Amino acid sequence: MTDRVHSNGRGRGRWLELVLFLLTILTGWAAWHAFRIVQEVDRIPLTLTPVQREFNEIAEQVEMFLAQSHTDLVAVATRRDAAAWQRFQLASRTFRKWLETKQATVTKGKLILVRPIGMTVDFVATLAELQQATDAYLRESQRLGGVMGAGLVVTEEIEEAAEGKADVLRQMATQARSQAGAIDLFLTGSRQWFGWLRQLMIALVLTLGGLVIWLVVIGYRRIVAPLRQRLSASEVVIENQQKLAHFGQLAAGVAHEIRNPLTAISARLFTLERALPRGSPELEDAGVIRAEINRLNRIVRDFLATARPAEPTRVVMTSRPLLEEVCSLLRPACERQNVTLELAEVVDAPLFGDAHQLKQVLINLVQNAAESCGTGGLIRLRGRLDRQRVLLEVEDNGPGIPPAVQRRLFEPFFSTKPGGAGLGLSIAAGIVERHGGKLDFQTEPGRGTTFRVSLPVHNP
Repeated sequence: MTDRVHSNGRGRGRWLELVLFLLTILTGWAAWHAFRIVQEVDRIPLTLTPVQREFNEIAEQVEMFLAQSHTDLVAVATRRDAAAWQRFQLASRTFRKWLETKQATVTKGKLILVRPIGMTVDFVATLAELQQATDAYLRESQRLGGVMGAGLVVTEEIEEAAEGKADVLRQMATQARSQAGAIDLFLTGSRQWFGWLRQLMIALVLTLGGLVIWLVVIGYRRIVAPLRQRLSASEVVIENQQKLAHFGQLAAGVAHEIRNPLTAISARLFTLERALPRGSPELEDAGVIRAEINRLNRIVRDFLATARPAEPTRVVMTSRPLLEEVCSLLRPACERQNVTLELAEVVDAPLFGDAHQLKQVLINLVQNAAESCGTGGLIRLRGRLDRQRVLLEVEDNGPGIPPAVQRRLFEPFFSTKPGGAGLGLSIAAGIVERHGGKLDFQTEPGRGTTFRVSLPVHNP
């Protein structure tokens, strides 16, 4: 049930990470497009302000020319005013010169804006149309110079025809003034929403920054942190193996140096025992010496077995008999320490292992748990199946393992017990590793500790 809850929690966490990752991509896309639009918006005043000035200049020049020329043409048509005709000729030449200069100096004939507004301005075409309308107006107006002495009706007809051509120029001036006004209205009204757009872009960038930081943290937790943990664990394993290798060499040397004199002592003792009379105190002393020699031999043999563990003799077995045997074997010793040892649920599953070595591992774990619990403690043995792994667990309700001890728990020669050798857990971990498994633990201060032997399920 607990594993299912953890699995569901991990599944929800992965879905949340995927949603936030997609949100990061969407926010980045929106921030990039907002940035592009802001860049284009910032260029709009630089682009439209000169266009507005050009339209205003065209409107002002055409309106000023028409106002002056209309007054002079009316004076010519009604009063045959020669001075007014001269003024009209001068104004016409001045307007033509301005128009030719404007056509020669226009640098960008056609302007096309797509975003954020759609707008096309062709000054070359506008000035060409203005040139054609001006030529038509001046052609009609020049006819007045040839009929200065004609009747009033003729001159008024010519003036009316010229005025009709002037209306075309007035319409063009009005259009230019409208274009300039529209640009001014757009620039004035756009300042507010341009500000909102910049604020939106800033908000998107800040959100994107937070999401990127979140992605970096998740990436560190998902990739970098596990790699660092594996590297640290590998370094610990290498260090432990080096210690065990050095310990094995030392054990072999010490055993060799001790066994030789023990063999000599045993041989001389045998000769001495044959010479001593039966029932004498000396023979009894010799028996005590032989018993101690035999004990020394067993110590050396066990020392060598600890330093150089034998390869497991593996057979197909199940977890239930192993746990039941360990529980039956250690329950009396636990009861003498006022510790309860019980066998909890066991899901039997086949595994391929050495029953003697695995029993040694479980005995070591139970003894450690009994020492950790103390009087009134509780130890539970449990066998579970997790996918393709058999889990043998030893759970106690002791005080837990301090963090400083957890980091060095499997190091050889490290022990918190007075006089302890510090080899039990390192040897147990080595046995489990030679079975293709793993020995780990889970602890919580004040809530107890669970050691877990994880072994592969046997699949024939």
